Amino acid sequence: MNSMKTTIGIIGGTGQMGKFFKKFFESNGCKVLVSSRKTELKPEECAKQSDVVLISVPINAAVGVIKKVGPYVNKNSLLVDTASIKKAPVDAMLRYSKCEVAGMHPMFGPNLQTLKEQTIVICPARPRKLVKWLVGVLRKNGAKIKITTPEAHDKMMSLVQGLNHFSSLNAAHAMKKLGITIKDSLEYASPIYKLRMIMAGRMLNQDPKLYADIEIMNDGNMAALNAYLDSARKLDEIIRKKDRKAFVRYFNECAEFFGDFKKEAECTSDYLIERMAVDAK
Repeated sequence: MNSMKTTIGIIGGTGQMGKFFKKFFESNGCKVLVSSRKTELKPEECAKQSDVVLISVPINAAVGVIKKVGPYVNKNSLLVDTASIKKAPVDAMLRYSKCEVAGMHPMFGPNLQTLKEQTIVICPARPRKLVKWLVGVLRKNGAKIKITTPEAHDKMMSLVQGLNHFSSLNAAHAMKKLGITIKDSLEYASPIYKLRMIMAGRMLNQDPKLYADIEIMNDGNMAALNAYLDSARKLDEIIRKKDRKAFVRYFNECAEFFGDFKKEAECTSDYLIERMAVDAK
């Protein structure tokens, strides 16, 4: 399919991620229509006029918007959502439309200037030619595409997002309870501690409603969080008992699980530490 003849309709196109994809598709020769609460173009009209309809709205609004616009998408068009969970939006797209359907999860924020080496998860649900076209355009621009099912996506996000964000938020809250300021702690910081605080600070500089939806609306998160809390209780007991041998066994279990990635992680973190030192000069 020729990008020059493809019309992309972005529902929620005045939001940050919507603006990112508007710029992206325009740079690839597509015509882009934008509909949101701030535009005169209504979502239903945008859907009717588009070859690819991209739903780029908050997670908790996605199903409602899909239900509203799905029936207006042409049967030969493609309906895609960008939510951080996939099962509920994909089910809604299949139910309320007759067109091609795919879930899409960009694993990055809207501030990037390029897709190069950025992961995008695609969940083809009712694929025909336009899903293949979309994947082709993303790959042409350097994106790393992971094809999977909505169920597998949501299970993996319970680790990549759910458990990860839970850990960072919990650590930040514990620091608050201890009365230790970030400024004071950084005066004693190792490079690794500073890196972790940078990642936590980056998350805390975002919209809390987004993170609330990521944590609360993915049903798979509870299994991941229960595993995390069980492991934390086990480690807590080892430390309380001052059981050095048990600690080493616990540590080695984790090290064995990480396998060859340990060395890659050390090399990457060494590079980041060196870059931080250079940039600080």
